[in-house]
Amino acid sequence: MNQQSQPPDAMAGDAGCAPNRRLRAVLFGSGRGIFPPLAERFAQEFEIVHLPEIRYPRMLLGWFLLISFHPSRKTWYRRWRHWVEHSPLSFRVVTRALGRALQRHREEYDLVLHFGAQCAPGRDLDKPYFVFTDSCRLLSSRNPHDEVCHFRSQGEERQWLALEAEVYRKAQRVFVGSRFVKDAITSGYGVPERQVIATGFGAGLGFGEAFTKHYDGRTILYIGKGDFEKKGGMVLLRAFEEVRRQRPDAVLHIVGQPDLAPMPGVVSHGFVTDREKVLTLMRQAHILTLPSLVDRFGIVLVEAMACWTPCVSSDYGAMPEVVGNAGLVVPCGDSAALASALLALLNDPQRSRELGVLGRERYETRYNWGTIWQTIRSEIRLALGDVAATRQARSEQAPAPFGRVS
Repeated sequence: MNQQSQPPDAMAGDAGCAPNRRLRAVLFGSGRGIFPPLAERFAQEFEIVHLPEIRYPRMLLGWFLLISFHPSRKTWYRRWRHWVEHSPLSFRVVTRALGRALQRHREEYDLVLHFGAQCAPGRDLDKPYFVFTDSCRLLSSRNPHDEVCHFRSQGEERQWLALEAEVYRKAQRVFVGSRFVKDAITSGYGVPERQVIATGFGAGLGFGEAFTKHYDGRTILYIGKGDFEKKGGMVLLRAFEEVRRQRPDAVLHIVGQPDLAPMPGVVSHGFVTDREKVLTLMRQAHILTLPSLVDRFGIVLVEAMACWTPCVSSDYGAMPEVVGNAGLVVPCGDSAALASALLALLNDPQRSRELGVLGRERYETRYNWGTIWQTIRSEIRLALGDVAATRQARSEQAPAPFGRVS
């Protein structure tokens, strides 16, 4: 029986557990809800153990609010987020709380699955440990547009990077979405290359189903939840003005941004929670564009490729790596280049169709959760085998108890 056809219980023996039961896994971290298809596979593979929710002390949250104060609510919020999510103090507070919870329940789980690296699973974890992340602080802190992640001082930078590095180094595997992030973690944090696995990320539920794609030569789609300016929204609006001058029939659909001012040719859908509506918009779009200034991966690009929709993205982060030959990449923040790329595809349905086919091929061969899960599962199996072998070797090397005669 090969690795892919092993039953779920087969992993249990690798961690030194009873061979007739599934491994029990603790799953935690701020990013655990980002990828439902991956969470589903974890639930099928492991028995998920839910720890009590980790809460910040109220006095600490109050202190963060006080020291973050600014007359501008937007600036105040960004400062508060920095203290809560990106300060060494918050890292240590959450790490201690999580460590205590893991120790109290240590007989209830066999391994830990951690999304993100904004804390560690305590200081004395003695169970196998795996990290999943789409970025690292080293990258986000160097992005001029990602102010929340910027360090306030050199001392804060040294402290945080040392804490974050310990998370990666102690993990049996660090799973990341791109080679771009893998290179940053291996070179910037001194993590062995074999320990960091670039799996890619897959499309959301429903995006991979077959349908008949039509390229109408006029519909552009943008999906970006969060800060509109950082997601390249203002760059796109400037580019779309030029697109409309040359193609008055062009229509730009914007998803994920409330309260946008009216603009000719722009249809703002605000926040959309109905996945079927998003899927319909993606299938109807001639182009999907993500001219983001801050995205390290851009999962919406993969979802577009799954729908045979060509992509136009900025050249920041891993987006060129993700798009590959399935679309066009323009310089970050360059509205003129973005307008030219959008017009090139709107005016050439055949080229758009060819790029759409190439994108679908990238989805089917690389950026789908089935393929990605096989890599993750295989690497977890290998790591658990290494852990079991190391423990066995240590037990064999341990001296015999005093008084025992061999």
